Amino acid sequence: YFHIEQMAIKVFGCLLKCSTEFEMFKLIHKPMSALHRHLDVTKKNSTSAIIDEKYHYELVQDISTDERYFHTEFSEHPLPLSDAIVLINIATFIKEHKWYEMLNHLEISSKGEHFILYQYTDNNVYPTIISSALIQTTSNKHDWLFFDNFFQNTKWKPNLNADGLLSLSHATSMSPLPRSQFVDKTSTEIENDLFYSILDKTKACEAIRLTISGEKSKANYHLYLAQKGLAMALKESGRDIVFTIIEKPAMVLFYQSMNL
Repeated sequence: YFHIEQMAIKVFGCLLKCSTEFEMFKLIHKPMSALHRHLDVTKKNSTSAIIDEKYHYELVQDISTDERYFHTEFSEHPLPLSDAIVLINIATFIKEHKWYEMLNHLEISSKGEHFILYQYTDNNVYPTIISSALIQTTSNKHDWLFFDNFFQNTKWKPNLNADGLLSLSHATSMSPLPRSQFVDKTSTEIENDLFYSILDKTKACEAIRLTISGEKSKANYHLYLAQKGLAMALKESGRDIVFTIIEKPAMVLFYQSMNL
């Protein structure tokens, strides 16, 4: 192990970078299964919705059981949907943003309900993944990152907009949310109050690990399509309120510009 660590530092600079590249290597070079060799590559999901003419979006209940293959910008050959999403998560969150904590939790991105946005191109029989996001129901709220201490900060100042609280109450199955209920409370207390105010918990979910990939020149456009497709897909599935963690300032500004 000492020898491996020394080689990792020599070649990659540190052990974490080496582990990241190794995880990507395993996915990219995984042998194609016999199932894939006999798969109808032209098969499309008839339940997907189309956004902006050539982009498809859908909610997949469990990506680990989905038999379709997809292209990504990080591999020359298509991968099973589950592997494709894990690869994109590693490349964007861990390699690009250096969120090495995710190395211990890659299995979260390999199963369960996910939103996917993809497109078919003239050059490929397989669609190309543009965006994905993990959707978690309230039945496993104990696993939500939204309520994890890692994503809490005592210095945060909540935005207690009265109109926003009112519209939130009207748009969702929530008990009334008077502004006075949240005065002098921490962000953690406010978030928990919001959650427990939801009368029908099946109408709520967590959406995290939103990825955007594809051509860099279209990054903002793909981000817009992903946000729009995700909102539409969740609304169509009966979700009225979504808890999420936003890292990109552009996304925060996007939601602020929408106001109510």
